[in-house]
Amino acid sequence: MSAVDAPLTRRRLRRPDLVGWALLSIVVVGAIVRFGGIGWGLPLQLHADEWVVVEGAIDMAQRNSFAPPFFFRPDHLETQLSYIIYQAWSYLFGGGSPEALFAVDQAPFYALARATTATLGTASIVVAYFIGSSYARTAGLWSAFAIAFFPPLVEHSRYATPDVPLVFAVLLTILGAVRYIQRESWPWLVLASAGVAIGITAKYPAVAATSTIAVAVIVASIRSRQYWRIPVRGAAAIVMVLGFTFALSPTLFINFSEVRAQLFQQNSTGHLGADGLDWSGNALFYASSFLSSGGIIVVLFAAAGLIAAVVGRRWDMTPLLTGVVFWVAISVLTLHWDRWGLPMFITPLLLAAVGLDAAWRWSSLRGRTPRVVVGVLAAVSGLSLLLASFAQLAVALAPDTRETAAAGLAARGIEADDTFYDGYTPFNTDGPRNLAAELAIVDGVVGPREGIDPLPYILTSSSMVDRYLLAENKPEEQAVYAAIQQLPIDTEWDSVGIVPASPWEPVRIWKSIDFLAQIAGGANGGPQLILHRTPGTPSE
Repeated sequence: MSAVDAPLTRRRLRRPDLVGWALLSIVVVGAIVRFGGIGWGLPLQLHADEWVVVEGAIDMAQRNSFAPPFFFRPDHLETQLSYIIYQAWSYLFGGGSPEALFAVDQAPFYALARATTATLGTASIVVAYFIGSSYARTAGLWSAFAIAFFPPLVEHSRYATPDVPLVFAVLLTILGAVRYIQRESWPWLVLASAGVAIGITAKYPAVAATSTIAVAVIVASIRSRQYWRIPVRGAAAIVMVLGFTFALSPTLFINFSEVRAQLFQQNSTGHLGADGLDWSGNALFYASSFLSSGGIIVVLFAAAGLIAAVVGRRWDMTPLLTGVVFWVAISVLTLHWDRWGLPMFITPLLLAAVGLDAAWRWSSLRGRTPRVVVGVLAAVSGLSLLLASFAQLAVALAPDTRETAAAGLAARGIEADDTFYDGYTPFNTDGPRNLAAELAIVDGVVGPREGIDPLPYILTSSSMVDRYLLAENKPEEQAVYAAIQQLPIDTEWDSVGIVPASPWEPVRIWKSIDFLAQIAGGANGGPQLILHRTPGTPSE
């Protein structure tokens, strides 16, 4: 090396790793928007499903057992992790057993369980980077950004529910499958199998990711012309998935009758507002949900990524299509929920990262104008996702209407015994309730059903009202809720509503800014609550 070359080499060695620093920034900000929301609503419990994880972990502590008591989804991964965290926290800071401390104050345990989900949500950002960096470091950066700031992932990272843990597990499976196709080494097959097992202990549909392993084994074996590996390594993967699942939660095998019962029960109809669609209707529901949450630019970049994979014959990108398997499989179920789409959305998000990287490289070879166009599209999309993610954090930090209303009702001395109350109100904060079970239309007027004493107030929540007003298959309930809306309003607690979503990024940017401004001005989150006077009762 010449004396002239030496200083240049040293300067290159000292050059900062921009991709590494950018990744660190994405992970830190992604963690902030996730962990910042784990105190949402506490000490009130506002989510209908979190009790499964929290009370399941407390039950484990009371029994001194590592076997979760419930099998609903099955929620075992986060229940077991929460149990470990509860024991550590109680020993280090609580000064008592988890069950004894829980009996005094439940809020810390809900926060800790949510922190578990937020941790897995943040870890998903890193896993996404490694998936994208299998093709290019910059593609890894865009993958991390997409997972970090996709608004539904940010929202569900603050709940003690299994949807984000499932996403983490599916991402692990995809990473293992991608690297296995590229290198055909056992450690990556082990990782992919472990990812499926982890996912199954979080949520049963993770079993669909076994198709990703199957495709990876077949593609890699054909490319290397080692066809014998298809049955051998395929069988090994099956054994590993079963073995890892048994190691993580043997009770799923020991109590398989409970698992079977829940598989049928979780797919039952009767969930108001979440049934009534066939396969095509469910599939369209999830597709439109992603379009509204991600935006049209993300969809365009995802299409570009798919084209780049096909044109470039990138067989190592086939695992990125795992979300399509979930889309087809979950759409078969009789119910549909936004959160069920999270593992499906992995595919367009990762493809969009690949597409952005390919579009940028393509535009860089074709002059300034194409490069500016791609850069502007990426910037607009990124800003839209960032603002929506911070809106998710803001609404989690804002007071919920159920908190505000609880204080207002207590100040007036209005209690549950004075009120016909809806679900998702201060008197029933974390679950549904049907006012039509207590009220009926009598001579054209809303009143208590026969045998039920009259009460002076009716308290409704938009979380229930909106469902029943659209429930054409429940005409009696629909009529009751419609009649209640015509009653004079005593007090109303308005809400800023849900975080804005739109397929058009400029529209969402504007709406997100307005949303953030409203919360900064003191607006409440949560459902709209309205206190009505029951007809015929005297005013205060």
